[in-house]
Amino acid sequence: MLAVTGGKGGVGKTTTALGLAAAAARAGRRPVVVDADRDCPDLATVTGIDGGGLARLAAGEPLGVAGTLTAGVAVLGARFDTDPGALSTALERLTDTERPVFLDCPAGAGRPAATPLRYAAGSVAVTRRTERALVDGRKTAAMARRLDAAPRGVIVSRADAAGNVAEMFDVPVLGCVPDVERCSPWRAAESAYDAVYAALV
Repeated sequence: MLAVTGGKGGVGKTTTALGLAAAAARAGRRPVVVDADRDCPDLATVTGIDGGGLARLAAGEPLGVAGTLTAGVAVLGARFDTDPGALSTALERLTDTERPVFLDCPAGAGRPAATPLRYAAGSVAVTRRTERALVDGRKTAAMARRLDAAPRGVIVSRADAAGNVAEMFDVPVLGCVPDVERCSPWRAAESAYDAVYAALV
């Protein structure tokens, strides 16, 4: 289970979670993407699927309740009114699956962001090359290390070059994802996400 983290909103966490899942599907896996951000559950909106999948999985229904984004990529969406305990229950159930699971995490280093990290085997940090995104992203990465979900690398979004991001986060840069002005950027930047996924497996 891989947590996709970031220090602030708008750095590309949701796009990255979807992009990595799509790359896993192209590699022959059957990935799952989970909306772990109860305060801003936009995964269902972005993908156009139902937002009740997370709650139904927590209630005991099979993983098949997840909406399908593309062939082989299942999305567990959430809503603003999803029960606070549903996320932990759903993640507990997913710890036994052999399918790759990507968690679209809340921004920051507070309690909401800590919950999914407690279930993840590792994380990736997503950042833009802005001062605030870098400063806050380092705080989130530090929290991930404390929770035994240390970042395996950093992904720089909306950029063609990483600059000194690797040194700032003390992890390798897994890739740079260019700014893509399309409605489905995780599809438009396929080659970038394929390269990042290959570096993770």
